[in-house]
Amino acid sequence: MVPRRAADIPWLILPDLLVAAIVLAAAAGGLRLSLDLPAGVLPLALLAYAAMAVMLWRLCGNRPLTPADRVTMGRGLLVMLLIGLLPAAGGLREEPVLPFAIALTAVLLDGLDGFVARRLHCVTQAGARFDMELDAVLLLVLCLWLVQLGLAGPWVLGIGAWRYVFVLAGRLRPQLRRPLAPSQRRRVICGIQGVGLGICLAPGFPPAWVPPLAAALLALLSYSFLVDAAASWQIEKN
Repeated sequence: MVPRRAADIPWLILPDLLVAAIVLAAAAGGLRLSLDLPAGVLPLALLAYAAMAVMLWRLCGNRPLTPADRVTMGRGLLVMLLIGLLPAAGGLREEPVLPFAIALTAVLLDGLDGFVARRLHCVTQAGARFDMELDAVLLLVLCLWLVQLGLAGPWVLGIGAWRYVFVLAGRLRPQLRRPLAPSQRRRVICGIQGVGLGICLAPGFPPAWVPPLAAALLALLSYSFLVDAAASWQIEKN
């Protein structure tokens, strides 16, 4: 086994990662005990967090996190908590206030990290990538909650899967791996997805309305990805 160099160890972001892990463990463990949730809530949340921490380390390297990165990480903790709570979905089916509140907070905080980055002049490519990957995970997790709560069929997972299908397609077609030009259409549609899926989880929202709303969200997101794919293809032809 090749020894790791000291520079490869994330000393500078390690304190942030440890504090975030403690906060998540306290939140997941506290909810599990107070609401008598399944034992898998805490380990699943921490396992998801470990994956996020590795991604953040790979993106940022051994450099301190910026204030915007910390805001994104805070939103990420909410997403990891939603993942951890998935085993408890059956017990929360009648009263989905908890997942809705967490999901709504995570959705509403989207964009705050960008505002902080611009305001404090700490915009980084790694931070933007971290935010984008977290958005994709959030959409997939919200779709999983709709399935777990019996509000929509497995087809709704197509919303969360689109990003990963696009990445996989890029491995087969190199032109799809080209960086996409900034797009207001892409940002708006991504925001609509989060808000729309959050509405689907809202207590009191008519269950019969969830499938058509989710289908409209899937159609809108499919349109956005197909436009990007067509643009990449056109650039290759030219």
